[in-house]
This record gives sequence, C-alpha cells and structure tokens, in this order.
Amino acid sequence: MDILTIIVLTGITNLTFALYSWQQVNNPESHAACRPWAQAQFIKAISFAVYAIALYYASNDLRWVANLVIILGCWAEVKAYLRLSKTQISALYLVSGFVLSSAIFTLVHFTSGDGPNNLTVVTISFLLVVPLGMNVYALYRLSRQHLGSVFPKVLLAVNLFITLLCFMRGLFAVNNPDYIITQAVFSNQLFMFTTFISALGNGIGFIGFLKERSDEKLQKRANIDYLTAIHNRQSFEKAVSVRIQEGERFTLYFIDIDKFKAVNDRSGHATGDEVLRIFGKLLLKLETNMLGVSGRLGGEEFGLLLPTNTPIAHEQIISQLRYDFASQSELNLGEAMTFSVGACASEQANNVQDLMRHADILLYDAKRKL
Repeated sequence: MDILTIIVLTGITNLTFALYSWQQVNNPESHAACRPWAQAQFIKAISFAVYAIALYYASNDLRWVANLVIILGCWAEVKAYLRLSKTQISALYLVSGFVLSSAIFTLVHFTSGDGPNNLTVVTISFLLVVPLGMNVYALYRLSRQHLGSVFPKVLLAVNLFITLLCFMRGLFAVNNPDYIITQAVFSNQLFMFTTFISALGNGIGFIGFLKERSDEKLQKRANIDYLTAIHNRQSFEKAVSVRIQEGERFTLYFIDIDKFKAVNDRSGHATGDEVLRIFGKLLLKLETNMLGVSGRLGGEEFGLLLPTNTPIAHEQIISQLRYDFASQSELNLGEAMTFSVGACASEQANNVQDLMRHADILLYDAKRKL
C-alpha cells in the first residue's frame, strides 16, 4: 500500500468518526468533550485530503497548508482530551501552542527550499510531539480516573505509540537530506501506516469510552431517585438483599417524615420537595460515612441500612439525624421537621421482603404513638 493511499484512508477514517461524533453532540447523555473531539477529527480529515492533493499535484503551497491544518487538528484534539480527563489548562496556552507551532513550520517551510525535504519532516515531527504528548498526559489521567475501563488504556497506548514514533521519525530524518514524505523507507511507511491505525484506535477508544459513560449514566438514573439522589425502592431492596445473601449483620430502619402531608397542603409541593431533598442529603451522608445503604421507598418514606459494627452507636446516629434534620429544615423552611422510625435487625428475617415487612410494622406502631 503506497503512502498516498494510506493518507486518503486516514482522512476517510477521521471523517467517519467526526460525522458519528457530531451526531452525538446534541444527545443529552453525550460528554462535553464530544464537540471538540468531533471538530478535531473534521480538521484532521481536511488536512489529509489537502495533503493527498498536494502530493498528487506536487504543490508546495498546498503541502504547507496541509501541515498547518494538521497542527490545528492536533491542538484541537488536545482540547478534547483535556476536557475528557477534566484537566484544567487555559485555552490561551492551546492557542499559543498552535500559533507558535504554525509560525515555526511556516518559517522552515519557506526557507528550506522548494519541494519536500527532510528539514520540513524534522520540523513537523517534533512540533507534533508537543500536542501529542499533552494528549498522552491527559489520557494517563483519564486511565487513572477509570481503572476499570479498557477504553482509556486503548487511547493512552495509541497516543503514546504515535508520539514516540513521531519523535523517532524526526530523529531519523535529521541526518538524511533525502528523507521526504514520499520516500519509501521503512520508518516513513511505518509512521504513515501507524497514523492510519491511530486514527482507528482513537475513534474506537473515544466512542467506546463515551458509550460506556452513557450506559453508566442510564444505569445510575434507573437506580437513583431523581429528587433525593439516593437509591430508589427497587435498587434499595436489591442492595439490602445482597447484604443478606453475604451474611452481613445489620439493622434496617424504616423512616417516615412526620406530618409531611400537612407541609404539602400548607406550603405547597415545592416546599415538600425541598424537605425530601434535605433529608435525602442527610441519608446519603450517613450512607457514605457508615458504609450503609439509603433509599427512598416512596413518598415521604425512606429506608436506611446500617451495619451492626459502626464507629458510633446506632442510637447516636439516629439521634444526630433527628437533630440535623430539624435544624436544616428549620433553617431552610422555618419549621423544624421530625420523623418516626421502625427498626429490624437482619437476624429477624431470612429475606428482604420479611425484613422490610417487620420494619414497616414497627414504623406503623411508632406513627400511632404520635
């Protein structure tokens, strides 16, 4: 396969992934990095198209334009990967990198003689190492943030390999005046073929990672109560069932906010929703700190699973929860809210349904005493 064919195929690959990614930009589940990554692939596709035309017609000016466009595409891709890994770098640095790289290449291009030559190969190779190296840094951070995902590792491996090969290509060309883009030497052909493979790897890795994140969001949305940000009933029951199957000892608390209907009737549903959000945040904090499970079972009813061995006694935990709920509701709503509790130890039932039924009966008894 000749170099011109590889360039065309690489451009088509970039364009394909760009079009697919651009379709996902308006998807509410898409990542914020989707737009800049799609833009970067469009730019790279244009650069390869212009380069192919430049080589076919032996146009020195088009070759200069193609190299500037590929520099722009690489710096645009840096923006996407920085955003993907949540790495904060000022956009001014990225713009400055592109402007400086373009100025250096333009100077070398117009002072190194007509036609392709090894000096332009050396220059573009070393200039591209900078944005590619920044991609490697961002993707390394991404792989550390998502240890269980294979896609960041694919992206990291692809970008690390192309960065090293780009650097080596520059070194090979330094002492070889005849080293030009169309020269049939192994390192040159390997670089161009690897550019094609990296385009495939980047596309598969990026789109695969976004699909994985989107699936996670949908799964979380299916398991989490939208108002309180804790487990919904189905997810809560499943989590409790898992603890039972694992033989863990715990206490299940059924909690019902007192006089909640009166709050809704008197102050409106928006106020009622705020009460639920306040209580949900408190339960979520307990879930995290005590390695428990919390969930909204419906309306103003909640469930809280606390392991038997917690750092502080359960009585203190529930007492502090009462105090925090009363304080925060009074601060935000002008009324100190209370709740009733029914508790059942895991030893008192063999399955989640019996356990929740016992806790519910005890909660009902506590409500009758109000």
